[in-house]
Amino acid sequence: MREINQFLGGEIAQRLAVICTQSKTAAAWSAKDFQTEAAQKTSRIFIISESDNDTKTVLGFCAVRFTFETAEITNFAVCPQMQRKHLGTELFTHTLNFLKEKGVKEVTLEVSYLNTAAKEFYKKFKFTNVSTRKKFYNTGEDAQILKLNL
Repeated sequence: MREINQFLGGEIAQRLAVICTQSKTAAAWSAKDFQTEAAQKTSRIFIISESDNDTKTVLGFCAVRFTFETAEITNFAVCPQMQRKHLGTELFTHTLNFLKEKGVKEVTLEVSYLNTAAKEFYKKFKFTNVSTRKKFYNTGEDAQILKLNL
């Protein structure tokens, strides 16, 4: 059974950090980074997992910060072996619905200019490019800032 829950801290942080390590595009957060972020009042980390009998496997996460009417997706990843199975869409939709319920009107995120797959994914949700941060990453790649009006 698949479910989406809020990460509140604990040992799952290590699994989330492993997903970051496996992902080519997620921000490289450590288990401590996840713990710190989860403790913030204006942050939420949603995790998607599957349960089989007594085993629960965390498959991805979406981290967001929000204040008043604005929000920023700060990190998002699905473990590589589970990509292209609509888990990301399910998780991202859940996150956007949460933000709508909180009264958020505008969501932003940053994505590598070279990450075509992610840009296509966000385009499905109607995100638009609003600016570019030149040489934003330590690899010299540019970042695009995308925005969605809810």
